Amino acid sequence: MGCCCCGKGGLLILVLLAAVGVYLWTQPKQKIEISENGWYGKGKMGKDDETIKAFKINVPEEVLTDLKTRLSQARISHETLEDSDNFQYGFNSHYLKEVKDYWQNKYDWRKHEATLNAFTQFTTQIEGMKIHFIHSKPAAGYKKIYPLLIVHGWPGNVQEFVKIIPMLNDPKKFGFDYDFAFEVIAPSIPGYGFSDSPKKTGFSQVECARVFHKLMNRLNFKKYYIQGGDWGSMITSNMARMYKNEILALHLNMNGAFPSGIGLVKAILGSFAPKLFFSSPNYQNFNLLDLFKMVMVESGYMHIQATKPDTVGTALNDSPLGLVAYILEKFSSWTNLGYKDLKDGGITKKFTLDEVLTIVTIYWVQGNIVNSQRFYKEFFLDTRNDLLSKEYCEVPTAHSNFGHEPFDKSPEEIMKHSFNLQYRREHPDGGHFAAYELPKTLAGDIFEFIRQQTTPKPKKTDEL
Repeated sequence: MGCCCCGKGGLLILVLLAAVGVYLWTQPKQKIEISENGWYGKGKMGKDDETIKAFKINVPEEVLTDLKTRLSQARISHETLEDSDNFQYGFNSHYLKEVKDYWQNKYDWRKHEATLNAFTQFTTQIEGMKIHFIHSKPAAGYKKIYPLLIVHGWPGNVQEFVKIIPMLNDPKKFGFDYDFAFEVIAPSIPGYGFSDSPKKTGFSQVECARVFHKLMNRLNFKKYYIQGGDWGSMITSNMARMYKNEILALHLNMNGAFPSGIGLVKAILGSFAPKLFFSSPNYQNFNLLDLFKMVMVESGYMHIQATKPDTVGTALNDSPLGLVAYILEKFSSWTNLGYKDLKDGGITKKFTLDEVLTIVTIYWVQGNIVNSQRFYKEFFLDTRNDLLSKEYCEVPTAHSNFGHEPFDKSPEEIMKHSFNLQYRREHPDGGHFAAYELPKTLAGDIFEFIRQQTTPKPKKTDEL
Protein backbone atom coordinates (compact mmCIF):
# COMPACT_ATOMS: atom_id res chain seq x y z
CA MET A 1 0.00 0.00 0.00
CA GLY A 2 1.43 3.38 -0.97
CA CYS A 3 1.82 6.21 1.53
CA CYS A 4 -1.17 8.58 1.39
CA CYS A 5 1.28 11.48 1.58
CA CYS A 6 2.46 10.64 -1.92
CA GLY A 7 -0.55 12.12 -3.66
CA LYS A 8 0.33 15.28 -5.56
CA GLY A 9 -1.59 17.56 -3.21
CA GLY A 10 -0.18 15.96 -0.07
CA LEU A 11 3.36 15.96 -1.44
CA LEU A 12 3.11 19.63 -2.36
CA ILE A 13 1.89 20.55 1.13
CA LEU A 14 4.72 18.63 2.79
CA VAL A 15 7.32 20.15 0.47
CA LEU A 16 6.01 23.63 1.26
CA LEU A 17 6.10 22.86 4.97
CA ALA A 18 9.66 21.65 4.65
CA ALA A 19 10.66 24.82 2.80
CA VAL A 20 9.02 27.03 5.42
CA GLY A 21 10.62 24.99 8.19
CA VAL A 22 14.10 25.30 6.70
CA TYR A 23 13.61 29.02 6.15
CA LEU A 24 12.51 29.63 9.73
CA TRP A 25 15.26 27.38 11.06
CA THR A 26 17.93 29.46 9.33
CA GLN A 27 16.59 32.84 10.48
CA PRO A 28 18.46 34.78 13.18
CA LYS A 29 17.14 34.07 16.66
CA GLN A 30 14.72 36.75 17.79
CA LYS A 31 14.98 38.23 21.24
CA ILE A 32 11.91 37.54 23.36
CA GLU A 33 10.90 40.49 25.50
CA ILE A 34 9.23 39.48 28.77
CA SER A 35 8.06 42.29 31.01
CA GLU A 36 8.35 41.91 34.76
CA ASN A 37 4.93 43.45 35.38
CA GLY A 38 1.61 44.16 33.74
CA TRP A 39 -1.80 45.53 34.68
CA TYR A 40 -5.04 43.96 33.55
CA GLY A 41 -7.39 45.39 36.14
CA LYS A 42 -9.59 48.44 35.65
CA GLY A 43 -8.07 51.84 35.04
CA LYS A 44 -4.43 52.80 35.29
CA MET A 45 -1.77 50.62 36.85
CA GLY A 46 -2.05 50.59 40.61
CA LYS A 47 -0.69 48.69 43.56
CA ASP A 48 -1.91 45.17 44.13
CA ASP A 49 -3.51 44.13 47.39
CA GLU A 50 -1.24 41.18 48.13
CA THR A 51 -3.44 39.85 50.91
CA ILE A 52 -4.35 36.19 50.51
CA LYS A 53 -8.06 35.88 51.33
CA ALA A 54 -10.07 32.76 52.09
CA PHE A 55 -12.72 32.03 49.46
CA LYS A 56 -15.90 29.99 49.26
CA ILE A 57 -18.16 29.53 46.26
CA ASN A 58 -21.69 30.72 46.95
CA VAL A 59 -23.77 31.20 43.83
CA PRO A 60 -26.82 33.40 44.52
CA GLU A 61 -30.09 31.48 44.43
CA GLU A 62 -31.57 33.92 41.94
CA VAL A 63 -28.83 33.00 39.45
CA LEU A 64 -29.77 29.32 39.70
CA THR A 65 -33.48 30.16 39.42
CA ASP A 66 -32.79 32.20 36.30
CA LEU A 67 -30.85 29.26 34.80
CA LYS A 68 -33.78 26.89 35.30
CA THR A 69 -36.21 29.47 33.92
CA ARG A 70 -34.12 29.90 30.78
CA LEU A 71 -33.88 26.15 30.35
CA SER A 72 -37.64 25.78 30.70
CA GLN A 73 -38.14 28.39 27.95
CA ALA A 74 -35.35 27.15 25.67
CA ARG A 75 -36.36 25.93 22.24
CA ILE A 76 -34.92 23.14 20.14
CA SER A 77 -36.67 23.86 16.88
CA HIS A 78 -34.31 21.97 14.59
CA GLU A 79 -34.38 18.21 14.08
CA THR A 80 -31.35 15.99 13.67
CA LEU A 81 -31.04 14.77 10.07
CA GLU A 82 -32.83 11.47 9.49
CA ASP A 83 -29.70 9.73 8.21
CA SER A 84 -27.28 11.30 10.69
CA ASP A 85 -28.59 10.59 14.17
CA ASN A 86 -25.21 11.19 15.79
CA PHE A 87 -22.68 13.98 16.50
CA GLN A 88 -21.19 14.26 13.00
CA TYR A 89 -23.02 17.55 12.41
CA GLY A 90 -22.50 18.73 15.96
CA PHE A 91 -24.65 18.15 19.02
CA ASN A 92 -27.50 15.74 18.34
CA SER A 93 -30.80 17.56 18.98
CA HIS A 94 -32.47 14.37 20.25
CA TYR A 95 -29.86 13.94 22.96
CA LEU A 96 -29.82 17.67 23.64
CA LYS A 97 -33.44 17.38 24.81
CA GLU A 98 -32.38 14.75 27.35
CA VAL A 99 -29.50 16.92 28.61
CA LYS A 100 -31.81 19.93 28.88
CA ASP A 101 -34.33 17.95 30.93
CA TYR A 102 -31.67 16.58 33.26
CA TRP A 103 -30.01 19.96 33.81
CA GLN A 104 -33.35 21.65 34.45
CA ASN A 105 -35.00 19.05 36.65
CA LYS A 106 -32.42 16.72 38.22
CA TYR A 107 -29.03 18.40 38.39
CA ASP A 108 -28.14 19.74 41.84
CA TRP A 109 -25.58 22.56 41.73
CA ARG A 110 -25.41 22.89 45.50
CA LYS A 111 -24.10 19.34 45.80
CA HIS A 112 -21.17 20.08 43.50
CA GLU A 113 -20.63 23.50 44.97
CA ALA A 114 -20.14 21.75 48.33
CA THR A 115 -17.64 19.33 46.75
CA LEU A 116 -15.58 22.22 45.43
CA ASN A 117 -15.84 24.06 48.74
CA ALA A 118 -14.37 21.02 50.49
CA PHE A 119 -11.08 22.15 48.96
CA THR A 120 -9.29 25.05 50.64
CA GLN A 121 -9.57 28.04 48.31
CA PHE A 122 -8.19 31.57 48.28
CA THR A 123 -7.99 34.70 46.17
CA THR A 124 -5.27 37.29 45.84
CA GLN A 125 -4.76 40.26 43.55
CA ILE A 126 -2.08 40.04 40.88
CA GLU A 127 -1.64 42.65 38.15
CA GLY A 128 -5.00 44.16 39.00
CA MET A 129 -6.95 40.89 38.85
CA LYS A 130 -8.41 38.73 41.61
CA ILE A 131 -6.79 35.34 41.12
CA HIS A 132 -8.69 32.36 42.51
CA PHE A 133 -6.86 29.19 43.43
CA ILE A 134 -7.25 25.92 45.26
CA HIS A 135 -4.43 25.34 47.77
CA SER A 136 -4.69 21.77 48.94
CA LYS A 137 -2.13 20.50 51.44
CA PRO A 138 -1.19 16.82 51.76
CA ALA A 139 -2.08 14.34 54.46
CA ALA A 140 0.30 13.85 57.36
CA GLY A 141 2.94 11.14 57.42
CA TYR A 142 4.85 11.70 54.19
CA LYS A 143 8.63 12.11 54.27
CA LYS A 144 8.72 14.76 51.57
CA ILE A 145 6.21 17.37 50.42
CA TYR A 146 6.66 18.95 46.99
CA PRO A 147 4.81 22.04 45.69
CA LEU A 148 2.95 21.40 42.44
CA LEU A 149 1.14 23.96 40.30
CA ILE A 150 -1.49 22.37 38.03
CA VAL A 151 -3.18 24.40 35.28
CA HIS A 152 -6.42 23.64 33.40
CA GLY A 153 -7.48 24.64 29.89
CA TRP A 154 -10.55 25.31 27.75
CA PRO A 155 -13.39 24.44 27.96
CA GLY A 156 -12.52 23.40 31.48
CA ASN A 157 -11.87 24.93 34.87
CA VAL A 158 -10.61 23.77 38.27
CA GLN A 159 -13.55 21.35 38.47
CA GLU A 160 -11.42 19.09 36.25
CA PHE A 161 -9.08 18.51 39.20
CA VAL A 162 -11.52 17.40 41.90
CA LYS A 163 -10.59 13.74 41.38
CA ILE A 164 -6.83 14.03 40.98
CA ILE A 165 -6.03 16.51 43.78
CA PRO A 166 -6.89 14.03 46.58
CA MET A 167 -4.60 11.48 44.89
CA LEU A 168 -1.75 13.96 44.68
CA ASN A 169 -2.29 14.92 48.33
CA ASP A 170 -2.48 11.39 49.70
CA PRO A 171 -1.16 8.76 47.26
CA LYS A 172 -1.15 5.87 49.74
CA LYS A 173 -4.89 6.25 50.26
CA PHE A 174 -5.38 5.54 46.56
CA GLY A 175 -3.05 2.55 46.33
CA PHE A 176 0.19 4.26 45.32
CA ASP A 177 3.42 3.26 47.06
CA TYR A 178 5.25 6.59 47.40
CA ASP A 179 6.74 8.22 50.49
CA PHE A 180 6.15 11.76 49.20
CA ALA A 181 3.06 13.80 48.37
CA PHE A 182 2.22 17.09 46.71
CA GLU A 183 1.02 20.40 48.04
CA VAL A 184 -1.23 21.34 45.14
CA ILE A 185 -1.97 24.83 43.86
CA ALA A 186 -4.65 24.89 41.15
CA PRO A 187 -5.48 28.42 39.96
CA SER A 188 -8.34 29.53 37.74
CA ILE A 189 -6.92 31.14 34.61
CA PRO A 190 -8.04 34.80 34.54
CA GLY A 191 -11.25 34.85 32.53
CA TYR A 192 -12.14 31.34 33.70
CA GLY A 193 -13.82 29.89 36.76
CA PHE A 194 -13.65 32.14 39.79
CA SER A 195 -10.80 34.45 38.81
CA ASP A 196 -11.37 37.96 37.51
CA SER A 197 -11.34 38.53 33.78
CA PRO A 198 -8.72 40.79 32.19
CA LYS A 199 -10.08 44.27 31.59
CA LYS A 200 -7.54 45.10 28.86
CA THR A 201 -6.24 43.46 25.71
CA GLY A 202 -2.98 41.55 25.68
CA PHE A 203 -3.48 38.97 28.41
CA SER A 204 -1.91 36.00 26.65
CA GLN A 205 -0.43 32.71 27.78
CA VAL A 206 2.91 34.51 28.30
CA GLU A 207 1.30 37.03 30.62
CA CYS A 208 -0.54 34.25 32.42
CA ALA A 209 2.75 32.40 32.94
CA ARG A 210 4.12 35.48 34.69
CA VAL A 211 1.00 35.89 36.83
CA PHE A 212 1.10 32.27 37.99
CA HIS A 213 4.81 32.52 38.74
CA LYS A 214 4.04 35.57 40.89
CA LEU A 215 1.32 33.56 42.60
CA MET A 216 3.75 30.79 43.51
CA ASN A 217 6.31 33.28 44.77
CA ARG A 218 3.65 35.01 46.86
CA LEU A 219 2.92 31.64 48.44
CA ASN A 220 6.65 31.44 49.26
CA PHE A 221 7.46 28.74 46.74
CA LYS A 222 10.74 29.80 45.16
CA LYS A 223 11.22 26.48 43.38
CA TYR A 224 8.36 24.21 42.40
CA TYR A 225 6.95 21.65 39.97
CA ILE A 226 4.37 22.38 37.26
CA GLN A 227 1.82 20.35 35.30
CA GLY A 228 -0.64 21.19 32.55
CA GLY A 229 -2.86 20.11 29.68
CA ASP A 230 -4.55 22.15 26.92
CA TRP A 231 -3.87 25.85 27.68
CA GLY A 232 -2.29 24.61 30.89
CA SER A 233 0.38 22.88 28.81
CA MET A 234 1.15 26.12 26.95
CA ILE A 235 1.20 28.20 30.13
CA THR A 236 3.41 25.78 32.04
CA SER A 237 5.73 25.27 29.05
CA ASN A 238 6.11 29.05 28.88
CA MET A 239 6.86 29.11 32.61
CA ALA A 240 9.54 26.44 32.20
CA ARG A 241 11.25 28.47 29.50
CA MET A 242 10.79 31.86 31.18
CA TYR A 243 11.74 30.78 34.72
CA LYS A 244 13.99 27.78 34.13
CA ASN A 245 15.97 28.38 37.33
CA GLU A 246 12.85 28.29 39.50
CA ILE A 247 10.95 25.43 37.84
CA LEU A 248 12.15 22.05 39.10
CA ALA A 249 10.37 19.93 36.49
CA LEU A 250 7.51 20.09 33.99
CA HIS A 251 4.85 17.44 33.35
CA LEU A 252 2.54 17.67 30.33
CA ASN A 253 -0.48 15.64 29.32
CA MET A 254 -0.65 17.49 26.02
CA ASN A 255 2.06 18.79 23.74
CA GLY A 256 0.14 20.92 21.29
CA ALA A 257 3.08 22.96 19.98
CA PHE A 258 3.78 22.51 16.28
CA PRO A 259 7.26 21.03 15.72
CA SER A 260 10.02 23.28 14.45
CA GLY A 261 13.60 22.90 13.27
CA ILE A 262 14.85 19.31 13.25
CA GLY A 263 11.56 18.19 14.80
CA LEU A 264 9.62 19.51 11.81
CA VAL A 265 12.01 17.84 9.37
CA LYS A 266 11.54 14.53 11.18
CA ALA A 267 7.76 14.99 11.17
CA ILE A 268 7.77 15.52 7.40
CA LEU A 269 10.15 12.69 6.56
CA GLY A 270 8.45 10.47 9.11
CA SER A 271 5.16 10.98 7.31
CA PHE A 272 6.62 9.07 4.36
CA ALA A 273 8.45 6.40 6.35
CA PRO A 274 7.25 6.41 9.97
CA LYS A 275 8.82 3.03 10.78
CA LEU A 276 12.26 4.44 10.00
CA PHE A 277 11.87 7.45 12.30
CA PHE A 278 9.56 6.46 15.15
CA SER A 279 10.10 3.53 17.50
CA SER A 280 6.70 3.45 19.20
CA PRO A 281 4.15 1.01 17.76
CA ASN A 282 1.56 3.76 18.30
CA TYR A 283 3.24 5.94 15.67
CA GLN A 284 3.86 3.44 12.87
CA ASN A 285 1.14 5.17 10.84
CA PHE A 286 2.16 8.73 11.71
CA ASN A 287 1.14 11.14 8.99
CA LEU A 288 1.44 14.89 9.33
CA LEU A 289 -1.05 15.49 6.54
CA ASP A 290 -3.68 13.37 8.26
CA LEU A 291 -3.07 15.39 11.42
CA PHE A 292 -3.66 18.60 9.48
CA LYS A 293 -6.89 17.23 8.06
CA MET A 294 -8.11 16.29 11.53
CA VAL A 295 -7.22 19.71 12.92
CA MET A 296 -9.07 21.42 10.08
CA VAL A 297 -12.22 19.43 10.89
CA GLU A 298 -11.99 19.83 14.67
CA SER A 299 -10.74 23.42 14.98
CA GLY A 300 -13.62 25.48 13.59
CA TYR A 301 -14.28 26.72 17.12
CA MET A 302 -10.69 27.94 17.34
CA HIS A 303 -10.92 30.04 14.18
CA ILE A 304 -14.01 31.77 15.55
CA GLN A 305 -12.58 32.30 19.03
CA ALA A 306 -9.25 33.49 17.66
CA THR A 307 -10.87 36.14 15.48
CA LYS A 308 -14.25 37.35 16.82
CA PRO A 309 -14.72 35.70 20.23
CA ASP A 310 -17.17 38.28 21.52
CA THR A 311 -19.68 37.56 18.74
CA VAL A 312 -20.21 33.85 19.36
CA GLY A 313 -19.63 34.37 23.06
CA THR A 314 -22.58 36.76 23.29
CA ALA A 315 -24.94 34.05 22.06
CA LEU A 316 -23.49 31.42 24.39
CA ASN A 317 -23.59 33.76 27.38
CA ASP A 318 -27.31 34.35 26.79
CA SER A 319 -28.42 30.77 26.16
CA PRO A 320 -27.62 27.96 28.60
CA LEU A 321 -28.79 25.43 26.00
CA GLY A 322 -26.41 26.86 23.42
CA LEU A 323 -23.62 26.89 25.99
CA VAL A 324 -24.11 23.25 27.01
CA ALA A 325 -24.23 22.09 23.39
CA TYR A 326 -21.08 24.05 22.54
CA ILE A 327 -19.03 22.76 25.48
CA LEU A 328 -20.29 19.17 25.71
CA GLU A 329 -19.68 18.62 22.01
CA LYS A 330 -15.99 19.10 22.89
CA PHE A 331 -16.25 16.60 25.72
CA SER A 332 -17.57 14.14 23.14
CA SER A 333 -15.08 14.47 20.29
CA TRP A 334 -12.02 15.40 22.36
CA THR A 335 -12.46 12.38 24.61
CA ASN A 336 -12.61 10.10 21.57
CA LEU A 337 -13.12 11.21 17.97
CA GLY A 338 -14.99 7.96 17.35
CA TYR A 339 -17.74 9.11 19.71
CA LYS A 340 -19.04 11.43 16.97
CA ASP A 341 -20.71 8.36 15.45
CA LEU A 342 -22.84 7.77 18.56
CA LYS A 343 -26.31 9.16 19.21
CA ASP A 344 -25.31 10.57 22.58
CA GLY A 345 -21.77 11.48 21.57
CA GLY A 346 -20.45 8.97 24.09
CA ILE A 347 -20.45 11.71 26.69
CA THR A 348 -21.43 9.44 29.56
CA LYS A 349 -18.99 6.69 28.60
CA LYS A 350 -16.23 8.39 30.60
CA PHE A 351 -18.09 11.03 32.61
CA THR A 352 -21.41 11.36 34.38
CA LEU A 353 -23.81 14.07 33.25
CA ASP A 354 -23.31 15.68 36.64
CA GLU A 355 -19.56 15.90 36.07
CA VAL A 356 -19.75 17.61 32.70
CA LEU A 357 -22.71 19.81 33.66
CA THR A 358 -20.73 21.13 36.63
CA ILE A 359 -18.06 22.35 34.20
CA VAL A 360 -20.76 24.07 32.12
CA THR A 361 -22.60 25.47 35.13
CA ILE A 362 -19.47 27.23 36.34
CA TYR A 363 -19.21 28.99 32.98
CA TRP A 364 -22.88 29.93 33.20
CA VAL A 365 -23.06 31.24 36.76
CA GLN A 366 -19.81 33.17 36.35
CA GLY A 367 -20.83 34.50 32.93
CA ASN A 368 -17.30 34.12 31.63
CA ILE A 369 -17.54 32.10 28.42
CA VAL A 370 -16.71 35.23 26.39
CA ASN A 371 -13.68 36.00 28.52
CA SER A 372 -12.40 32.43 28.23
CA GLN A 373 -12.72 32.52 24.44
CA ARG A 374 -10.73 35.75 24.20
CA PHE A 375 -7.72 33.76 25.39
CA TYR A 376 -7.55 32.29 21.86
CA LYS A 377 -7.34 35.67 20.17
CA GLU A 378 -4.65 36.79 22.59
CA PHE A 379 -2.67 33.62 21.83
CA PHE A 380 -2.44 34.38 18.13
CA LEU A 381 -1.81 38.10 18.67
CA ASP A 382 1.16 37.44 20.97
CA THR A 383 4.01 36.15 18.78
CA ARG A 384 6.05 35.42 21.90
CA ASN A 385 4.05 32.22 22.37
CA ASP A 386 5.40 30.90 19.07
CA LEU A 387 8.93 32.17 19.74
CA LEU A 388 9.00 30.57 23.17
CA SER A 389 7.75 27.24 21.78
CA LYS A 390 10.75 27.19 19.45
CA GLU A 391 13.15 27.60 22.37
CA TYR A 392 14.55 24.34 23.69
CA CYS A 393 13.11 23.70 27.15
CA GLU A 394 16.00 22.85 29.47
CA VAL A 395 13.78 21.99 32.44
CA PRO A 396 13.38 18.21 32.96
CA THR A 397 10.13 17.29 31.23
CA ALA A 398 7.69 14.38 31.29
CA HIS A 399 4.93 13.62 28.82
CA SER A 400 1.81 11.49 29.33
CA ASN A 401 0.62 10.75 25.80
CA PHE A 402 -3.03 9.62 25.82
CA GLY A 403 -4.19 7.67 22.81
CA HIS A 404 -7.38 9.61 22.10
CA GLU A 405 -6.01 13.12 22.71
CA PRO A 406 -6.74 14.63 19.27
CA PHE A 407 -4.28 17.52 19.48
CA ASP A 408 -1.24 15.63 20.73
CA LYS A 409 0.33 13.38 18.12
CA SER A 410 3.92 13.81 19.27
CA PRO A 411 6.33 10.92 18.76
CA GLU A 412 9.13 10.93 21.30
CA GLU A 413 11.70 11.37 18.52
CA ILE A 414 10.11 14.72 17.60
CA MET A 415 9.29 16.00 21.07
CA LYS A 416 12.84 15.54 22.38
CA HIS A 417 14.02 18.31 20.05
CA SER A 418 11.85 20.81 21.93
CA PHE A 419 12.04 19.50 25.50
CA ASN A 420 14.55 17.94 27.86
CA LEU A 421 12.36 14.85 27.80
CA GLN A 422 13.26 12.52 30.65
CA TYR A 423 10.05 10.53 31.14
CA ARG A 424 7.28 9.51 28.77
CA ARG A 425 4.36 7.14 28.92
CA GLU A 426 1.97 6.31 26.09
CA HIS A 427 -1.51 5.21 27.10
CA PRO A 428 -3.86 3.53 24.63
CA ASP A 429 -6.93 5.01 26.30
CA GLY A 430 -7.66 8.52 27.50
CA GLY A 431 -8.40 11.79 25.78
CA HIS A 432 -8.15 15.53 26.21
CA PHE A 433 -9.53 15.78 29.75
CA ALA A 434 -7.13 13.29 31.31
CA ALA A 435 -7.27 14.59 34.89
CA TYR A 436 -11.06 14.24 34.83
CA GLU A 437 -11.28 11.03 32.81
CA LEU A 438 -8.30 8.97 34.03
CA PRO A 439 -7.06 10.73 37.16
CA LYS A 440 -5.28 7.71 38.62
CA THR A 441 -3.35 7.07 35.39
CA LEU A 442 -2.26 10.69 35.17
CA ALA A 443 -1.42 10.89 38.87
CA GLY A 444 0.65 7.72 38.56
CA ASP A 445 2.73 9.24 35.77
CA ILE A 446 3.28 12.44 37.76
CA PHE A 447 4.39 10.52 40.86
CA GLU A 448 6.73 8.23 38.96
CA PHE A 449 8.34 11.13 37.10
CA ILE A 450 8.94 13.13 40.27
CA ARG A 451 10.18 10.01 42.05
CA GLN A 452 12.80 9.61 39.34
CA GLN A 453 13.69 13.29 39.53
CA THR A 454 14.13 13.29 43.30
CA THR A 455 15.91 9.94 43.69
CA PRO A 456 19.68 10.47 44.05
CA LYS A 457 21.53 9.15 41.03
CA PRO A 458 24.12 6.45 41.83
CA LYS A 459 27.68 7.68 41.45
CA LYS A 460 29.73 6.35 38.61
CA THR A 461 32.61 4.01 39.46
CA ASP A 462 35.25 6.61 38.58
CA GLU A 463 33.62 9.07 41.00
CA LEU A 464 33.89 6.77 44.00
